[in-house]
Amino acid sequence: MSRMDAFPKCSVCQQQFTLKGPVPYLLPCLHAVCETCVTSAAGGVISCSTCQREVNLTDTGLQKDAARQKEVFHVTVKHRPTELLCTNDDDGNQAVCWCQECEEFLCEYCQNMHSSVKLTRNHVLQNFSDMAPTASNIPAFCSIHKHHLLYLFDKTCKKLICAKCRFDDHADHEVVDLDVVADTVTKQLNHHTDELSTLQARQQSHMQSIRQGTESTDRTHNSLKDTISHTFQSLRSQLDQREKELLIDLESQTKETKATLYAQLTTCEEEWKTCTEALDYIAKVLLYASWSDLVELESYVGDITRNYLETAAPQTHVVPTAAFNTNSLSTLKSTISVFGAILPREVDEESVKDKDTQTDDEFMADLEMKHKMCIEEKETIEKRDSKTMDVLLGVARECGVHLLKSDVVDRSMVLKCLHLKYDKDRVNLDYVHINTEGDLVNRKSGTRPAGKGRLKKYWGACSTAPLPRAGCPQYLEMVNRVSLHKPLTGKVLILEVGVCREEQRDVSHCIGKQSRSCSMTVSRCTTHGGICRQTWKEGKHVLCLPDTLPNAARTLRTLHYGVVYDDARKKIVFIDVKEKKVMSTLDNVDSSQPLWPMFGVYNPDDVTVSMTLVVGSDINMTEEKKAMIVKALSS
Repeated sequence: MSRMDAFPKCSVCQQQFTLKGPVPYLLPCLHAVCETCVTSAAGGVISCSTCQREVNLTDTGLQKDAARQKEVFHVTVKHRPTELLCTNDDDGNQAVCWCQECEEFLCEYCQNMHSSVKLTRNHVLQNFSDMAPTASNIPAFCSIHKHHLLYLFDKTCKKLICAKCRFDDHADHEVVDLDVVADTVTKQLNHHTDELSTLQARQQSHMQSIRQGTESTDRTHNSLKDTISHTFQSLRSQLDQREKELLIDLESQTKETKATLYAQLTTCEEEWKTCTEALDYIAKVLLYASWSDLVELESYVGDITRNYLETAAPQTHVVPTAAFNTNSLSTLKSTISVFGAILPREVDEESVKDKDTQTDDEFMADLEMKHKMCIEEKETIEKRDSKTMDVLLGVARECGVHLLKSDVVDRSMVLKCLHLKYDKDRVNLDYVHINTEGDLVNRKSGTRPAGKGRLKKYWGACSTAPLPRAGCPQYLEMVNRVSLHKPLTGKVLILEVGVCREEQRDVSHCIGKQSRSCSMTVSRCTTHGGICRQTWKEGKHVLCLPDTLPNAARTLRTLHYGVVYDDARKKIVFIDVKEKKVMSTLDNVDSSQPLWPMFGVYNPDDVTVSMTLVVGSDINMTEEKKAMIVKALSS
């Protein structure tokens, strides 16, 4: 920050506040306005240029902004000390120090005199080079009884008084010491800081989800554009016009979605900015304001905090996705004029439900049969074969089934995206709960519903059913939003994802060190001194990957992980989806008994963790991800 930027400015005229210039006054929005703008306000109305809020001075009395006055004092000492002259008898000498008790600047001569006079020799003199922002707790003198200090607070009148006032006009009132009420206000301001920090973290998460939604919309747009182009290229010239119409529809819907996301992002950024300004001002109050200042400023900060909390942004943002509907291919020539549409994902759910009635074996058998039929007849229906495979694979993707290799249709190369759910009846409510969005959160539940069978030791939840023995790779993903309250020390567990046998689900707070289990954890590592990803098998440590996220207060990250389970190959693969790499592959996994997925979130005093399951057709299965899975399973 430059010297010029260090000085706060009037939010109306944008002039910098100076030590000898117009005094700053505090607006209800916590921005500052100079005395000149207050006295010259047209019609008695001030418009804050920072937040565009108007203040009617007839209805609202402004008080001096003590915190910013102290800030101006300290930045002047730091950046413009040559402007400060000795205040003793106005001798005009350059000041070199400050006496807090006397509230005077002193030159070298006056400094020596000050230290030698009996009345002031015990005063603490602060040299400009050593001065740091500190709040003075020396009471001011009473305006009525000139030589009496204001060290009492009348809770009835809500004002500072001296000892003589106490026995004159305030004898029957409730009076406490100033330090007591200042301590209460300080705690309240710290509480406001915690509330606003939590709100800001949610806003940050919301903005990140919107940005991810924008990226997802772009990916969907590109994917659908390729699908549309491929479909129409395989048809005759009569489809050309319809192709152009659908591409126009796609572009229009994409622009509309992105415009909506941009508007929401802009709104959230503004709310985040105002929240940041409030936090900055509270920090200044706590840094510069005296006890009496704290008492007078609390109502302003409290009002603005409650106002911001009442308009809190949602924690996450769900972005509608789009799909290209090709269900009319079989009758395409007769219905060419109405074929194809860009639909939201949920509109197409009914067509997928019919396919979901098939069992896994029936679906695979049907897929294999149709593929063999295409191969046998390839000499006579080669073109139709290509189209038929496109349709079959499209249906499979809608059901959460993907071919890992496009030219191979057998069980070993079919990936099933599992439709797992948290078992809400077994969640350990002593440590975690499932929130209204369906996420696993490392906080106690506000309510304790009755019911037996809940986990007692494990800090998390299991799935509603074990992993099926499908004879093919199975896949699920977790999106984890992690916010650090403070730097972590020692071995602190943040989250865990893994599998274990039924009888092992509630043996300990985690499954990583148990036999016949496999897991991946994120925790503070004593070996590397940072936050690492660790994989475990059969109770033994396998691998540690450092630098998962910065070990610093208010760190906010989204960790996106995938898990592949292949009972035929006896493998489990842990994938970092964001970094697009395989973290660890565990071989010779014992699947002789059913394995249960387990999900743990930990240590609410140190971190906030929210784990979302991404399952079934919600998983974005890219070609790059498929290739990564094939390589891991083949190694």
